[in-house]
Amino acid sequence: MKKIVAGLLCLNVFILMFSCSSLYSNEGKGDKAYNQSKHAEGLNKRLLEKRAYIYYQKVLQTAPDKNKLSTKFRQRFIEMSLNRANMVLTEGTYDMDALKLFMSDIDTLLTKDVSPDMHQKYCDFIVIMADSSVSRNKLDDGLSWLAKAATVTDNPAPILAKEKALVGDFTKQFFDMASQAYTEGKQEKDPEALVKGEYYVKLVLVYDPAYPGAKELLSNLYKANVNTVSGYAKVIDGKLDPRVNKYDIFLAVISGTTNMSVSMFNNSYNPQRIKPENFYLVDASGEKYKALPSSKIDPEILDTQRETKNIKLVFPKTKGAIQKLVYENGEHYTEKNFY
Repeated sequence: MKKIVAGLLCLNVFILMFSCSSLYSNEGKGDKAYNQSKHAEGLNKRLLEKRAYIYYQKVLQTAPDKNKLSTKFRQRFIEMSLNRANMVLTEGTYDMDALKLFMSDIDTLLTKDVSPDMHQKYCDFIVIMADSSVSRNKLDDGLSWLAKAATVTDNPAPILAKEKALVGDFTKQFFDMASQAYTEGKQEKDPEALVKGEYYVKLVLVYDPAYPGAKELLSNLYKANVNTVSGYAKVIDGKLDPRVNKYDIFLAVISGTTNMSVSMFNNSYNPQRIKPENFYLVDASGEKYKALPSSKIDPEILDTQRETKNIKLVFPKTKGAIQKLVYENGEHYTEKNFY
């Protein structure tokens, strides 16, 4: 009988020790603050949520295998992280490193066993990030956030619809700007307006290659700009989209076809040693025609931020209509489209 009593006492002591160690562990301290926050309000609630987050963060950082963290812990940590992240958003800051840390931790712990409600709350938070990016004219960032949000929620349809509408709104805006610039450029004989139109319609095609009328407008702008150096930085305010502003050397065809007078501006960081073999024509079927050695180029070396109009190129007769003139020299590539 004494042995049974002694055994029960040892078991009770072990249970007590285990519960105490659990209570005073980081997760236990986090759980205590978490439970208290559910009955608190205002500043006290925020402080308790912050305390829970800090203790949960310690658990996450010291966990030898994050895959073995309990569903309850994942759920609570994600909830506290979102509360903290939304607090940062309400203070009007969208680029703080803290937001990236919150989201990195959430991405680590957001598994299928976390509740759909928590998935949706994270999705809603990401959508806010997308809206913020768009409001600051960072369309690509906004689209990236929406793409991420669609992978988080169980119901991506509204996110995909929002993404489609966003692209539609911006492409219409860009197309209208391109059309207006084309009309003004033709009426007022303004080459800068025509270059601006070329930039904006190319931007339309970046986001929607099948946008109605965009390819036709671009073709018309190519024809109008064949004699103009298309340097977009000169006509567009703000940061240029690198998917459109791809070239650092600009060409213009002053006159001619197979006997061609060309203007070239070197906007790159490297002086260009220019040779006839660096130029070729491409016809409508894609066939290439290299400039002949009889071509004349002056100067032979074109320094950075310099232009020459003394390039006289001679080409073989093309089989089809000339689609574009290309300059290719090592890593440097540029082209001038005829239509």
